Amino acid sequence: MVHIQDAVVGDIEPTELELALINTKPMQRLRQIKQLSLGNLVYPGANHTRFEHSLGTMQITREVMQSSLKETDEELEIAGLLHDIGHCAFSHYSDDLLMKYLKTNHEKIGEGIIQKGEISDVLGKSGASVKKVISYFRGNGKGTIITGSLGSDRLDYLSRDAHYTGVAYGIIDYSIIRSRLAWYKGNPAVYKSGINGAESILIARYSMFASVYNHHVNRIARGIYEKAVIAAIDSGKMNKSELLIHDDYSIIARLQQIKESRELISRIVERRLFKRAYNEGVNGLLDLDAVKDAIEKTGIGENDYVMEVIKFKGATDDVDVLNKDGEYVGKLTELSALVRTLVSMDTKQKLLVACDASNTEKVRAAVEKAVS
Repeated sequence: MVHIQDAVVGDIEPTELELALINTKPMQRLRQIKQLSLGNLVYPGANHTRFEHSLGTMQITREVMQSSLKETDEELEIAGLLHDIGHCAFSHYSDDLLMKYLKTNHEKIGEGIIQKGEISDVLGKSGASVKKVISYFRGNGKGTIITGSLGSDRLDYLSRDAHYTGVAYGIIDYSIIRSRLAWYKGNPAVYKSGINGAESILIARYSMFASVYNHHVNRIARGIYEKAVIAAIDSGKMNKSELLIHDDYSIIARLQQIKESRELISRIVERRLFKRAYNEGVNGLLDLDAVKDAIEKTGIGENDYVMEVIKFKGATDDVDVLNKDGEYVGKLTELSALVRTLVSMDTKQKLLVACDASNTEKVRAAVEKAVS
């Protein structure tokens, strides 16, 4: 039996089939894709990868299954292992680019990788059901154990991201939460004695969005990266299909080869990022085209600034709560004032605009006028 020692979830014992899948090229590729994209520009320790997170999600899926349903389901564990198999370079930094140029997302790409090629071959030889894995991958049936509000994906990434960034906000007591999880009407639920644990997950997620995922440096780096890729593709020197093949390292090398993207990607490599010109909360609907026009009327080119609308997503996630006899008590939002507070914050958003330090004052003035 092979043992994998993980810094977050501890000892992992993959089955023979799981080990075969771990050793496929699509899984090994995830070693070259960072979990937090360019988060290491803010938190130097944030160099963990989608590969580690995938192993952790598989392990937590197994443990949650055993604690809440008292059973095992290898196809569900495999779905946990493969849930991020479709991620492209710099993880979520590629999301908008994939939609813009290829009209797809990492979930659809992941399904294709599972259904055809090396992973499908490994599953087929083992007798495992590719159809069942795909169903779980989509979050159907027991797949919510991976994808839900209390899912293994979230339990792992919050703990893992907190561990490697050194940010205490994302730390959750997984051992306590696991013992309080239940199953109700086809979805993970929580016993009333586990309300505090469920609260801690949602609060940790909110805090991690505020302090890590939406940190202004992280969002500025994302904006610069997107502009570098757009410049390369729109110049005709990089094919849009290359988005599907590159990892974090090869995409940087590729963008450095192209004149139109070289300066932008060098800003990331050398950490010469744009500086904040505007970073304020905004209410109501934003006319981003008007803000863009106002900035560019000052003489700033479209590749000389980034504009990001920052929102917290997922505050409306809810969880069923049961009593000790497994009877429905209510929704977490009904029973927790803390979660209701998070829900009330779901509409808040900020507008971040950044540019070269020499232009921050005139850009700020232009943005203030446009949003007033």
